[in-house]
Amino acid sequence: MKMRPFLLSLVLALVTGLSFAQECTTAKDSYTIGFANLTEDIVFTQLVRESIVSAAEAMGNVEIVLADNKLDGATALSNTENFITQGVDGIIHFQTDEAFGNVIMARARNAGIPVMAIDIPMPGAVFFGADNYNAGRLAGEALGNWVNANWDGAADAMLVLELPQSGPIPAARMQGMLDGYQDTATTKLTDDQIYRLDSKNTQEESFRVVGDTLPSIPDATKIVAITINDGTALGTIAAAEAAGRKDQIMVVGQGADPSGQEEIIKEDSRYLGATGYFPEKYGDKLLPAMIDILECRPVAPAIYQDHVFITKENLCEFYADEQAAFCKP
Repeated sequence: MKMRPFLLSLVLALVTGLSFAQECTTAKDSYTIGFANLTEDIVFTQLVRESIVSAAEAMGNVEIVLADNKLDGATALSNTENFITQGVDGIIHFQTDEAFGNVIMARARNAGIPVMAIDIPMPGAVFFGADNYNAGRLAGEALGNWVNANWDGAADAMLVLELPQSGPIPAARMQGMLDGYQDTATTKLTDDQIYRLDSKNTQEESFRVVGDTLPSIPDATKIVAITINDGTALGTIAAAEAAGRKDQIMVVGQGADPSGQEEIIKEDSRYLGATGYFPEKYGDKLLPAMIDILECRPVAPAIYQDHVFITKENLCEFYADEQAAFCKP
């Protein structure tokens, strides 16, 4: 009777003392990993890049090749092709344009290079990042509780600073915030009270679209806003202040990066808080997972960060060093 190939390889491994890990064609003593960041113009993504570089230095056998996707799908594709030309062993992509995901992954697959995708998934890449819906719910519920305590449970309008170009996964973050609010606030908002605005993921665009929207709701004096990240939250607050309506708005966001922290701890802040994603720790999970992939160990298709809603009251539990002046005894 013929022995099946798998059984034959098992017998040979047992006889020769070889392990399956030694047969992994991508396993090496050292690795070159390409990391294409979403942008270098956002504090959150700067922290992600710093965490990956620091984790590589700590590991000692990983070299990082850096690139900037500049919030642009075509640039992300070009960076992918450059990584392939440079012969990287693996690619970590933080790229925003869902429409480019398939072609980026096709290029990488043809080159035999595994890919991990941060926060915005790509087909066939291991996903790393936010547990988006639940992260959103944390913020939405906190906002609903604040409205119950301060505005008798009813807001007049909601601004939704979203990012449609990045597809359904970041959209789940926004849906979680909306659902969390609607399930918590005493009085639900109606569809005609909800204003969906394309933030483009930037503080500047959020400032513009909120500034354009506020004049259309002159009678709204209790406005809540849910935002895709800290930058869009800051743009929203700045637009309300420029319109002389800062005291009419309360905002929640996602990220809790240093720019968001500074806004949260301000006196009379209109930034209630943000769900923490802890980008400064991304590298500690990303790089070991990539090495597992390259050394043929099983890796889950999605690896999620743990989330906490960061407010003025609990910020010092997580960021005492970063906000030492505020957190001093």
